[in-house]
Amino acid sequence: MNRRVFLGATAAGLAATAWPAFIRDAFGDGAACEMNGKPSTAPPVAQVSAAFRRAQQAGKALLVLVIPADDSARWERGRAFGELLNFGADRDLAPLAGVEVVCATMADLKKIVPGAGAGEPLMVLVRTDKVPAAATPLDASLPAYKSGRGIDRKSWEQQQKDEEKIAAQRIGALGDLLRKSLGGADDRDVAARAAGVRARLVKQPPAGAHWASSSGCGTTIEGVEENGVIGCGMGHVPEKSRRFLYFFSVEQRG
Repeated sequence: MNRRVFLGATAAGLAATAWPAFIRDAFGDGAACEMNGKPSTAPPVAQVSAAFRRAQQAGKALLVLVIPADDSARWERGRAFGELLNFGADRDLAPLAGVEVVCATMADLKKIVPGAGAGEPLMVLVRTDKVPAAATPLDASLPAYKSGRGIDRKSWEQQQKDEEKIAAQRIGALGDLLRKSLGGADDRDVAARAAGVRARLVKQPPAGAHWASSSGCGTTIEGVEENGVIGCGMGHVPEKSRRFLYFFSVEQRG
């Protein structure tokens, strides 16, 4: 079985002398972003610094999907983001076209953006055009799923209907949050922008995470060789939560 650790990260292979001073202080001279198309295993703070630099070069803001410190909360938040990215409508995803996206803990984010704020909001929006960078927490209340265990077939059918409703509410809440915070959902090219987001963040995972899937027992992590059974015993997983962002790294054998 593969061992879970905090997700390793990549860093941009850019000239460190061009970085803002607070990034140089946080991560020295950086490390290579990729090797042969595969992410490196640099420390998580390197992932954030690389994403900040990419956003700054592109003239974009950095959107951080916050990874909770608690393991259970990581599973739950990874599923919520998975629901949004996999099943969100064009108007939900289009705002993401205008930002660089990275997944990170608040602890690692604060090493790069000391003013990132307190707590563990769903997301943090970082403006990269000023030093020090300005950060805005983005948060919303997401309804929780009920347990699907120990119910008869009739109740199970109702459970599935309830889960579809809750999934729509969760996606809607996240979509509203992005539209209000980032804009861009009412542009004429909203469909094209959403398609670009899907190509960038759904076919491949956002920086700082893996895509994974589970139907309740065992987790398959996409793009990872020698996939082990991880998290067996999770129990029932709502249909739209079955492909989710996996906020742990996997140490592969061999």
